Amino acid sequence: MAEETIYDVAIIGAGPAGLTAGLYCGRANLSTIVFGDPFDSQLAKAGDVENYPGFDSIHGIVLAEKFSKGLEKYKITTVINYVGRISRRDDRFVLSTDVGEFQAKSVIVSTGSKHRELNIPGEKDYLYRGVSYCAVCDGSFYKGKTVAMIGYGDQAASAAIYLAGLAKHVTVLTSKPDVESPIYSEQLKSLGNVEVIGGAKVLAIEGNEFAERIRFKENGGEEMSLRIDGIFIEGGVPNSVLANDLGLDLDKKGNIAVDRPDMTTKVEGVFAAGDVTGGLHQISKAVGEGACAAVSAAIFIKRKFKGKPR
Repeated sequence: MAEETIYDVAIIGAGPAGLTAGLYCGRANLSTIVFGDPFDSQLAKAGDVENYPGFDSIHGIVLAEKFSKGLEKYKITTVINYVGRISRRDDRFVLSTDVGEFQAKSVIVSTGSKHRELNIPGEKDYLYRGVSYCAVCDGSFYKGKTVAMIGYGDQAASAAIYLAGLAKHVTVLTSKPDVESPIYSEQLKSLGNVEVIGGAKVLAIEGNEFAERIRFKENGGEEMSLRIDGIFIEGGVPNSVLANDLGLDLDKKGNIAVDRPDMTTKVEGVFAAGDVTGGLHQISKAVGEGACAAVSAAIFIKRKFKGKPR
């Protein structure tokens, strides 16, 4: 074992949800270990953040540093390595990493999600220079401009509706016959400044200093070019691989199923928070869920292990 200590709580993930959970666990006087690198999170890789309360604008990596520093006043163990596997041993969890095994009485999974990348020419070249993976985060930069939304399903449709309230015109490019959103499709079609192009295969993003156009084919036809000021690629893939080790339920999109607001899962002693639980992918939402998960973990520890030696 890398550590003989059996921690009260192990937090997997060092983004806003995980670091907030760590802060609340520390305040609850729980022995806590956090796995992950705060500076490898989506927050740290973001550009300017303009929708987090308390800041007119703050760079993502600066905000990640502030989250991380908040843990320093508490005796919280941090392990930069990532958890590769989790197993159960009696009434505790064993977390395996490249530097050994660690034990805990409860687990908070806050592993986040990763962007659904198109893997096309120009996508990475124009990231934060006209290409964004978050309409709610960056839509305000494109007020009165012409933008494109690439994606399908409820998340993409909801993002397109949000952009329609800001941009002059929104073109939705979807690989499906239509946007395929039972919840938002009718509302989307009713908007006068939104055009949906189904059967679209996006080929490349081009421009000079900033992204200026998208090359695509519609239903396998001739290649077309669309002039834009901004491009939003919507859709996330939850990092829920460890859920299999824990026997957790997942929804149809692969998000960990939780009972809100307690953030409990079907497995006693396991909680989840942040983007890995689905819903709105926002820092403020992750922070709130991280706090709720930590409070639930504290209640669980004190109820089940009260009076038991560490």
